[in-house]
Amino acid sequence: MTQRFKFFLRQPEWLAAVCITLAIIWFHLFFWTHAGGFWRDEVNSLNIAGRDSLSGLSQDSFPVLMPLVVHGWLALGFGKTDLELRALGLLIGLGIPAALWAAAWKIRRSPPLLGLALFGLNSTLIVFGDSIRAYGLGSLLMTMTTAAAGLYLMQPSWKRAGWLTLFAVLSVQALYHNAILVGAICIGGWAVCWRRKSWLGAAQLLLAGLLSAISLLPYVPMLFAGQESSSVIRTGLKSWRFFSAFQDSLGFPLGEYIYVWGILALILIFCAGAAAKRAIKKPVVSDRDAGADDLGLFAGTTLFVAVAGFIIFLWLAAFPSQSWYLLPLIALAVMCFEIGLPPVRGKIRALAFGLVTATMLIAILTTSRDLDCRFTNIDTWADELKAAASADDYIVIVPWFCGITFDHYFKGSTSWTTLPPLTDHSTHRYDLVRLQMQDTNVIEPVLQRISTTLQSGHRVWILAGMGWMDVPDPGTPAPRTLPPAPLKNSGWSELPYTMVWSSQVGHLIGDHAI
Repeated sequence: MTQRFKFFLRQPEWLAAVCITLAIIWFHLFFWTHAGGFWRDEVNSLNIAGRDSLSGLSQDSFPVLMPLVVHGWLALGFGKTDLELRALGLLIGLGIPAALWAAAWKIRRSPPLLGLALFGLNSTLIVFGDSIRAYGLGSLLMTMTTAAAGLYLMQPSWKRAGWLTLFAVLSVQALYHNAILVGAICIGGWAVCWRRKSWLGAAQLLLAGLLSAISLLPYVPMLFAGQESSSVIRTGLKSWRFFSAFQDSLGFPLGEYIYVWGILALILIFCAGAAAKRAIKKPVVSDRDAGADDLGLFAGTTLFVAVAGFIIFLWLAAFPSQSWYLLPLIALAVMCFEIGLPPVRGKIRALAFGLVTATMLIAILTTSRDLDCRFTNIDTWADELKAAASADDYIVIVPWFCGITFDHYFKGSTSWTTLPPLTDHSTHRYDLVRLQMQDTNVIEPVLQRISTTLQSGHRVWILAGMGWMDVPDPGTPAPRTLPPAPLKNSGWSELPYTMVWSSQVGHLIGDHAI
């Protein structure tokens, strides 16, 4: 029996971590080759990344880092096919388990078993972390920022403070809401500095947080200028949608796992409170040697502040919550677990290992199911319509935001439009939609074009998302046009308008199509 085999028998966590890592790599490769065409948000990112100025690259819902990375990828010549472009997302996605391994080894000299099982196998991370959006990059940088803070507290120095500052700045340049998490990391670090009475350490952490905040100042005018157009999607944080997002992200691979996350978080926060209580009685330790109390205090404080701050941020932002918004928060949480949870031994160790092993087996089955789908089928329908639709036909895309993807893939000569008709389909033009919501006759040209096309013997093609349009029986009364926005109950939300416009077109088709 070789020494390596004997090691795995004595330390089965290492064997489990290696197996999970291999499964993670396989899933990322599978998704890379099976994701299909780019969905609307990815096309939005690609179009913005194709611009040649920093001001143009910053016109996304994220800071400039991700568009800049995609721009560099395109400049290197890796944008000839969808598969080449998706390779960038693949590299970012694989960077997260690599960062977990590096951090766990540097800090604890142990495999990142919890992080790999609970986060690395999570299909939400693989799907949206590997997409050409900033969530994967933001999660990767948040993992590295949290790890850098832990390493700094283990052995404070200006060099390690510099690395922490670099990752913190890059992190907030990937996602705006990472600023909340960077602030939580600084507060967690200050709790340790308070325990040690280390004012230099507190100053170094303050500098990291301050430089991160300063790096966001150039975006302030743009954020204020975009408040009016963003009112179309700032419909408020609904409690059911908020909890659904948490359930989707944390309830993996089974819905009950949200309680596992909650229990681990409570254990970590309890350990932090106990460490703070002992700090009052225990003499100050050297700030050159972080003990378990220091790391536990940092991780528990950071996680508590991060969760509270993130929820407040989502509430104030008033955007409908999505599961992928939570990925950076989850990245911070698993890194805090790796840093701050106390080691387990004996029966508890066996129980924990059994839970992780069961999680791995269930997650592999769940992720295999979740990844067996495409982001969109608009790319395939665009190819179909290029061959089937004539130059005198007419194509209507419903809802309007799917026009971004259709414009990217459709290369035919047939005229097409969205509901409402927009003059620009390169990015999410909420400002144009907002203007159209104030015009009671906005789709009248579309209705006339449909009628003219049908009367001349040509075809009208409707490419609609499931549930967005029904074609009723002839003679069914069409819904009345809505008054100009804002509406009394839904405000500036575009959803009621899009539904009415879609229904009006559906009724016209039902009355006049063969």
